[in-house]
Amino acid sequence: MSTAVSVGSYDYVSLATDDNCIYSSRLLSQASKVVIGGGTAGLVLASRLTEIPSISVAVLEAGQDRSTDLNVIAPGLLTSLYGNPDYDWIYTTVPQTHLNDRVIGHPRGKQLGGSSAINYLAWTHASRRNIDDWGRLGNEGWSWEQLEPYFTKVGNFTAPSEAVVQDLDLESLELDLHGTAGPVANGFPREGQYTVLDEAWPRSYEGLGIGVKEDPRDGVALGGYTILTNADKSSNTRSYAANTYLKAAASRKNLKVFTDALVAKIEFDTHGRLPVATGVRFSINGTAHNIKAKHEVILSAGSFGSPQILELSGIGSKQVLRAADVPLVHKNPNVGDNLQDHPYMPLGFEVNPGISTLDDLANETIFNAAFDEYLADATGPLATVALGGALLSLAQILPNTTEYASLTSELSKLNSKTSHPGLAAQYRLTLSNLLNPSEAAVQHMNTASGMNPELANDTTQLFFAPTPGNYFTILGVLEHPFSRGTVHITSSDPAVHPDIDPHYLEHPSDIAILSKITLHVQNALAIYAATLGSSGW
Repeated sequence: MSTAVSVGSYDYVSLATDDNCIYSSRLLSQASKVVIGGGTAGLVLASRLTEIPSISVAVLEAGQDRSTDLNVIAPGLLTSLYGNPDYDWIYTTVPQTHLNDRVIGHPRGKQLGGSSAINYLAWTHASRRNIDDWGRLGNEGWSWEQLEPYFTKVGNFTAPSEAVVQDLDLESLELDLHGTAGPVANGFPREGQYTVLDEAWPRSYEGLGIGVKEDPRDGVALGGYTILTNADKSSNTRSYAANTYLKAAASRKNLKVFTDALVAKIEFDTHGRLPVATGVRFSINGTAHNIKAKHEVILSAGSFGSPQILELSGIGSKQVLRAADVPLVHKNPNVGDNLQDHPYMPLGFEVNPGISTLDDLANETIFNAAFDEYLADATGPLATVALGGALLSLAQILPNTTEYASLTSELSKLNSKTSHPGLAAQYRLTLSNLLNPSEAAVQHMNTASGMNPELANDTTQLFFAPTPGNYFTILGVLEHPFSRGTVHITSSDPAVHPDIDPHYLEHPSDIAILSKITLHVQNALAIYAATLGSSGW
């Protein structure tokens, strides 16, 4: 059976059918390939693999199908998903030594579509050099030239009207660079769906001399611009893995998707020289099940879930497994290491009286009116997410040549020696990019609302301004940190979250650069505000 919800004149049909087990009690005993994790990558893999009728695929997803849930499909309701166990794993870090022992929350999607169901809908592109670096680290076949056709293939871009081009300063847009036949919708807000702040972002960057010079999609991602978002412009709904890739494959008889399926471990045949994955043990609503994989098990459970499942399965460091009382199947001390996350520093600024921001939605009356408007015809403040941002080099945030020369001189002396050759290669590439004036070292992410970074441990409160008012926030982001963290289990129970330790700001260069981007945000705004005079925001 299926269910549907109506938003305005659009009907959204649930993926749930008995035929493809979303969610069904009819379990499989085996499949050609078993995919652990029905998230962003897992559903793409399942969809593409089942284009071949002879390949049967079973997807195991710990969350549920939320593809008709307004909290998921309405772009402006995204922060309601954070900290809610119906949608979010609600991961947190261990206390961070270099952050005064603060704990940081990490929202991760626990539902079909994974984090593509709860993210900020930003559709940004790395630089050509960033992608080529994957290949330089030994990943054959991973280069800009080889991957660019797939970047194009995934997208279904809606070209903006001329009015939107003018309002959001999109003259650098090159339509030929954007795919228009793929499953995942992306584009810019339609006319009337953005605010004066959204119009101000790109012009602010231009006024500071750091506006984008060409379409960031061409492999040269440098400068400030309006960011594409993953929203279907015909329905003003989130476009993500579950309602695109999975929806396209939902009627295939060779695809079975099981929700509420918590994976306990991967089963291995250990009789050969190396263990071979043969199946997966999992539970649904507390009842244990096994499924055999005739060809392979594909682990796609995210940066936290994948190392956790490997270690639960006996693959990892002997010390970690012994402490968690998990029998060793294969020694691999690299599992759970080399965790990288880019820290950010949010700076909030109060806007001039009369300028509306998303903070208005904290008022119950205003929120209810916006919710009713979205239900009626999928318009209003909940219908879109408009984002501005910038990818900037160190040279751009340090226009003072003496200061730039001093910092780059110190960075070039960094001693990042390590006994691991792979990590040493990463450090060399990271340093090379930081010192390259044509490559982004930092990022701005701009949003028309306040934030409360003191509550970064509680993501249900993070996106509310600490005091009543209307604000905009600029996140100063360190793109390529040197600090490396870990993800390790502490229990053999799959329901117990692993210890997540990003080691934020452990490396001295990280705090040095993050402080520079923070000062740049503060100083650049002061300079630009001075040029506006009394006509400012």
